[in-house]
Amino acid sequence: MLEKIKLLLFAVAFLFFCQLVYSSEKAEFYVAKDGSNAWSGKLEAANAEKTDGPFSTLQRARDAVRTEKKRGLTVFVRNGTYYQTETFYLYPEDSGTTYAAYPGEQPVISGGTVLKNEWVKAENENKWRLELRKGERVSDLFMDGKRLQLARIPKKGFFKAEAVDNSTTEFKFNKGEFPACPDAASGVVLLMAYEWAEAYISVSKLDEEKCIITLAKSSGYPIVSKNDKSSGNYYIENLQAAVTEPGEWAFDKETSVLTLIPPEGVDPNKSEIIAGNLPVIVAVDGNVKKDIWTENVIFKGLTFQHSGKEGRWRHYEGTAVRLNGTKRCSIIDCRFTDLGGSGVVIWKECRENTVSGCEFVRTGDTPVHIFDYLGEGPAMSSGHRIVDNYIHHCNTVMKSISAISVAGSEGNLIAHNVIHDMPYIGINLSGTMTKYWQQKSAPELEPPFTAARIKPFLRARNNVFEYNYIHDVMQELYDGGGIYFWGTMGYGENIIRKNMISNVGKGRRNATGIYLDDETDDVRVYDNVVVGANIGTHLHGCPKNILENNLFAYSARIDISIQPEPYNVAPMNTTFSRNVMYMGFGEMFSTGESWNKNWDKKPIGEMDNNIYWRGGAEVKFGAGNLTSFDKNSKVADPFSTRTEVDNFTVKFGENAAKLGIRNIELKGVGLSRTSIWTEKAEKWNGITLPLTEEQLQKLSIMENLKKQSKD
Repeated sequence: MLEKIKLLLFAVAFLFFCQLVYSSEKAEFYVAKDGSNAWSGKLEAANAEKTDGPFSTLQRARDAVRTEKKRGLTVFVRNGTYYQTETFYLYPEDSGTTYAAYPGEQPVISGGTVLKNEWVKAENENKWRLELRKGERVSDLFMDGKRLQLARIPKKGFFKAEAVDNSTTEFKFNKGEFPACPDAASGVVLLMAYEWAEAYISVSKLDEEKCIITLAKSSGYPIVSKNDKSSGNYYIENLQAAVTEPGEWAFDKETSVLTLIPPEGVDPNKSEIIAGNLPVIVAVDGNVKKDIWTENVIFKGLTFQHSGKEGRWRHYEGTAVRLNGTKRCSIIDCRFTDLGGSGVVIWKECRENTVSGCEFVRTGDTPVHIFDYLGEGPAMSSGHRIVDNYIHHCNTVMKSISAISVAGSEGNLIAHNVIHDMPYIGINLSGTMTKYWQQKSAPELEPPFTAARIKPFLRARNNVFEYNYIHDVMQELYDGGGIYFWGTMGYGENIIRKNMISNVGKGRRNATGIYLDDETDDVRVYDNVVVGANIGTHLHGCPKNILENNLFAYSARIDISIQPEPYNVAPMNTTFSRNVMYMGFGEMFSTGESWNKNWDKKPIGEMDNNIYWRGGAEVKFGAGNLTSFDKNSKVADPFSTRTEVDNFTVKFGENAAKLGIRNIELKGVGLSRTSIWTEKAEKWNGITLPLTEEQLQKLSIMENLKKQSKD
């Protein structure tokens, strides 16, 4: 009898254990706006008795997952906006957790604060004021879902700064440009020191008598460059005196008073007003120094919104989602919109993370930023996949941003992204230059520092950039490109292939389709199509690269620019062969002082079997320093007939085929899959050449070409 009782007890215990294991494996948690942190969080909605149901916050769900002590759990987030008063941190103990939108729903994770204080209307004017608690901040302002304009002087365009010696902190302004500004210390200057870089710096002092503005920190460059006439453009934001039009606002940091002129007919006390505040909404952090990584965290289907502007470190302290010390984490089918800083930042010491199927729109800074550097131990960033994302109209704070920026990281795949309507670069890869090298980056390396000597320590290598559709970029700033590489990269070939790039710049200055800049080396560029860039390709001080079988069509200013520099070591020996230069409007080859002065650096090793065509007009290839090249190249129409080009294949004719030029297969360019966010992304329907007159007029470069023809 005793044995039977023991067997029965064992069976009951075993069944209980099985049930426990089963429930543990199936354990899922839910978060809802009407939930309670006192509940179990294991019901997707509150029960009838209102005694159990979902949690109300992400933090409570995270803590519940930790108590399970089991990976692979999912937290489903129900509809609604979840305002985060502090950064939502995930650490190694949170590895393996998925935070996902509940099926069919679109929850928002917000870094904003709903302003519930009462607005008071000023007498005899349409300005409303709201007094906040001391220490509160307002980086952005949204009314009923729409971003309002931070007041600025001037309303459009720029003022021109006057130099104070060679200062990086002070400049003069013209008398009368600014009204009385008792709140000058709340002002922020957006300063264009060069046509390719800006600084966003708080004002320390505005001296109305001496007409001098002092910045709170250095701009990093002389505010007015003696060598660049385009430098010194600026405007000032966030001054009370600038609030003069409906939809404008400013915030006085000293008095904590928010001033607003609401849109016509809108009562701010009857509107939902959200202040964008939190610089980092979500941070996923490991401790790599102790070899403890945060792994396999997934965010899926969530919207991130209303982050504040950057903190002390740009990107690291100014982003919606930051990864640092992570492996194999994924951000899938998420949306990043109306942010003061960046979208996703994959910081130093991250490996094999994925950003896929996401939309980035109206971010204040770089939508996707991968960054690693030497100086604090070896560079570790590698193996990330940035694929199938839709990135557009991202420039609400900074202008000198890239849609996707990779620096000091290796083995990444940047593919099938759609990028358009950006003020500056589409996709960027950065190494470093010898003149910026510091010994702390590799203490064992003694000076002198040369590109060849620092190359073994660099990790911007073995990256692939393919099947991206990039258009209407470089629309505001210059000296950049649709795809732009900079610096010595490290041992290992980077590849740019099968990308479609169009409408780069507006026919002014240096806006380039594919741009290899200072010391860029070991890059292979092939089977790309560039249509309607100001410069087709710009090879500036870049040694030992290969460009072959690319099409550069309808370039506004220059088809190919080759510019060696004094810092280059001969022979540079870049190869430019079997490319098609078609129907450009300006020079075929660049000329200039640097072209002639530094040609002894031998920038080109091989340049042959190319085809050039200007619709039957005379083409003088092999000009100037290129007289010894292009011996077998042809001036001929590369296409047989218009019908030779179908939707996704650039089909060249017999003239090109004789030179060994292959058709360019572009099927698959752009998104290879769609998510709920990217399904509205612009689809590329292929290319037809030559362009019709109607297609030609749609190129953004035509804007300036028309002006030139009138002049």
